[in-house]
Amino acid sequence: MRFLIKIFTPLIFVIALLFTFSCNHGSGFENEKVVKCSAEKLTKDKKSFVGDDPSFLFSSGKNQTDKESHSGKYSVVASKASPYVFSHTIKNTGPDLFFRVSVWRKSKEGHGVIVVSDKTAKKLYQVIGDPVEKDKNGWEKLELEFFTPPNFISEDVKIYCWSNSGDTVYYDDIEIEFTHKEYPLFKEEPLVIVLDTLDYQKLLRKRIKAFDAGVLQSDNNDWVKGIVFGEDKMMKVKMRLKGDWLDHLVGDKWSFRIKMRKKFSWKRMRVFSIQTPLARGFLKEWYSHKLYESKDILTTRYGFVPVIVGNQSKGLYAWEEHFVKQLIESRNRREGPILKFSEDAFWQMQRVAKVTGKWADLPFYNASVIEPFSQGKTMENPVLYKQFLIGQKLMDQYKFARRKPADIFDLQRLAKYYAMLDITHARHGMAWHNQRYYYNPVICKLEPIAYDGYTDHTQINTSISDNMAYKLLVREEPFDGPNFCFLFEDTTFLNLYISYLEDYSSEHFADSMTAALQQEAGFYDSLINVEFPYVHFNQNFLKESAQGVRNYLPQLKKFLSEKIENNTLQVNSGNEDNSDSVTILNTPAYFVTAYVERSVGDSILIGVHNYFGRDIKLIGTSIKKKFIMNYFPEKIDMAAYVKGENGVVKTVATDAGMLYLLFQVAGLDDLYSVEINPWPYPSGITPRQELDQIIDLDHCLAVDTVIANEIYIRKGKTTIDKPIIIPQGYRVIFKAGTEIDLVKKAMFISYSPVFMYGEKENPVVISSSDKTGNGFSVLQADRRSVMNNVVVETMNTLNYKGWILTGAVTFYESDVDITNTKFINNQCEDALNIVRSDFNLRDSYFSGTWGDAFDSDFSRGLVDSVLFTNIGNDAIDFSGSHIKITNSTINGAEDKGVSGGEDSHLIIENTTISNANIGLASKDLSTLDVTDSKINNCKYGLVLLQKKPEYGPASMKLNKVTIQKSEIRMLIEKGSKVIFNGKTIKGDKKKVAEMFY
Repeated sequence: MRFLIKIFTPLIFVIALLFTFSCNHGSGFENEKVVKCSAEKLTKDKKSFVGDDPSFLFSSGKNQTDKESHSGKYSVVASKASPYVFSHTIKNTGPDLFFRVSVWRKSKEGHGVIVVSDKTAKKLYQVIGDPVEKDKNGWEKLELEFFTPPNFISEDVKIYCWSNSGDTVYYDDIEIEFTHKEYPLFKEEPLVIVLDTLDYQKLLRKRIKAFDAGVLQSDNNDWVKGIVFGEDKMMKVKMRLKGDWLDHLVGDKWSFRIKMRKKFSWKRMRVFSIQTPLARGFLKEWYSHKLYESKDILTTRYGFVPVIVGNQSKGLYAWEEHFVKQLIESRNRREGPILKFSEDAFWQMQRVAKVTGKWADLPFYNASVIEPFSQGKTMENPVLYKQFLIGQKLMDQYKFARRKPADIFDLQRLAKYYAMLDITHARHGMAWHNQRYYYNPVICKLEPIAYDGYTDHTQINTSISDNMAYKLLVREEPFDGPNFCFLFEDTTFLNLYISYLEDYSSEHFADSMTAALQQEAGFYDSLINVEFPYVHFNQNFLKESAQGVRNYLPQLKKFLSEKIENNTLQVNSGNEDNSDSVTILNTPAYFVTAYVERSVGDSILIGVHNYFGRDIKLIGTSIKKKFIMNYFPEKIDMAAYVKGENGVVKTVATDAGMLYLLFQVAGLDDLYSVEINPWPYPSGITPRQELDQIIDLDHCLAVDTVIANEIYIRKGKTTIDKPIIIPQGYRVIFKAGTEIDLVKKAMFISYSPVFMYGEKENPVVISSSDKTGNGFSVLQADRRSVMNNVVVETMNTLNYKGWILTGAVTFYESDVDITNTKFINNQCEDALNIVRSDFNLRDSYFSGTWGDAFDSDFSRGLVDSVLFTNIGNDAIDFSGSHIKITNSTINGAEDKGVSGGEDSHLIIENTTISNANIGLASKDLSTLDVTDSKINNCKYGLVLLQKKPEYGPASMKLNKVTIQKSEIRMLIEKGSKVIFNGKTIKGDKKKVAEMFY
């Protein structure tokens, strides 16, 4: 890596230290200047203390006292009557200057702080009250480091000590140092960032603009090109400044969003952020992510790395994955949209507040648009777009509490998430504008993504007063804004939440996780200590938090039980009634939203929603932001917003392809523009909700009897032309001789386990005589299913109003044993699709499948004595799975006989693969361990490659394997390898993936 940097550095401008401006001579400060004052010496009028440099004076000389002292005879005392002491003003400072201030403090309760502020406390204001050092006499040292903001021009900085509680506090030995911020070098491999001069200057301008506005508001024009070095690779990237609040941009340690270009990845990520560990509570954020992972709560990947910008160390950074498909797939989920509420209107209010000094009364929550991450890709991909439209409906239902939580969310995972938040206290991500949700396309519901739990000032409270359910339900004043309030009014959710809270607060969980994380936490804590020597992670954090929850759980359960019994389980939520009409800073444009409702020939119908507190007039549309291309025949009036979830709504027609709506505010000449969202406003219910509404076991033709929690499917042949939906809580039993013929796109969906007990001569048959059957799906069953002597033939897959699965038979998070079962002539992507499940597939048969015969993702299982013939694509295709295949035969596969991808690990024994395009394929970090097997008459015997940049090369180990009659015996990409009978064969081919994909 050092060699690469030496070659590359002369070609590109290397970022130097930020411009350093010396203080004006009037301040008396020069670079590396240190001023000390021990409260011993006073001016002649005794109004001020004199520093070791006599030109530096500190206020409150009349508060000198000999009752306490850290050094010498005197200190200065602050009290309720005289709370501000030891004040000094640094005159005429410039931008990005670094100071370090320390003082010794003594007080009974640890009260008293040190403050740095500009004259308005708007551009600069920092407070520190936590000590970094203590002595044996009860004195505590406070230390505060700060940079002046980049938009400081000849401004004064005031430093003072403050008895913020009004108690008596003694201060002594204040010290102010003007210096350069030095960051340590680490022995661990760094992430090195190199930028061109013009790109670096673009970041500088954006940063100053953010400080002027009070927040960082990012857009697509903020990205710059760069190069990063890491993991022994030189990689092209796009990057921009990251973060909303200015703490991400203070000084010369900025936060960045980094997007890898082309076929690069870093730590198997394609898009990620880096930021100071201070911004996320140092090690607490990492620790909480590990706890989420342990319980399969969806979360971003997170870690630490030293960062070098140009030739300068910037110390240790925390890196965190961004909201792209790699996040989902790394957590063993199928790709689906990630959704959020737009923050634009919220941050606009921050800008307005900075200018006006007050928070405007505008409905930024109601006006927030539900958006997908990776919007361009989502809109271009028909499947992802349909999934987004469904997910958007769920987000809207959640936003306004339109349906029960169980209708919207994977309720188990939602309850896990909220229970874990009460253990970790990592609640910063619960703010509505921070929330992120994954739309799970398999179950047609939302799942929360845990991230961004801490800020730099998080304090942990383990009493019941910090419990979320308790806080919401005892709150007397209205709780405006948080959309999660209604969750705690739902008894189903509460029961799950309490159950998981008991689990996560148990001594066993706390002890086991503390032990499991101890070594890694200790290592990262030591790295953090190098740069932040006064920061130490409490290794007993989880134990102490769990103990606190255990202590209050009896009280909490009694409290909730009484609320339920008395029918008072209700959160005091406020309703927005906002009608302000601030027009500065382009504010109206943030409170009018527009959606493409539908297309009609060469026109589109736009739904316009006015959330602004004044009447508006719609003028026209355009493909450009500032110019009108299509005027409406007459100006269209819309009334001012008063209240309501949807705003004031009007539908207008315009030419297709228009990107912006332009309007005026009544009484103003200014023209405002708003981007037209290229999707309809969310309304109505989802496909799953629609199907769940028709659950009717009493009138279902396929159901014979229901006895207690057992559903018996009718024996004999039954033709079904309506959906069969089985709710949770049952055992669904098919006896020998049962035949279900699904026609006219009928489907079978069960949220309960199925038990299919066919016989060799009298099997259970699931078929579709008109080949339209919408699949046989078992989703999140709570017990292991059984399929024995079953025939599945001429079936299609679930495809209902955007809810699309891939398998004629699908098991999702539903373990299953399949034996003596035939999958014949099925008309969909997969004859059998098993996802996130444990399975056994034995003595079975696949033939005539249009796509893959057996496709499994993120599963564990056994394939034993199974025959595959005449397969239209892959016979066996596994992703992210651990599988053993034995005693099986594949004869005829248009693509691959056996394929392992996305970090799969397959053991293959005594298996024959004939007449396939590719016999064995290993992709993307997958390993195949093959013994006593044969590959006959395949165009490619073995293929090994890397398809996805976030993975890596593949490998195979073969012992007693024969490859006969193959045009190409082995095709191995560079980096991948085959160990054949103990001999290593390294790949030398390039771009193998392009040959097949």
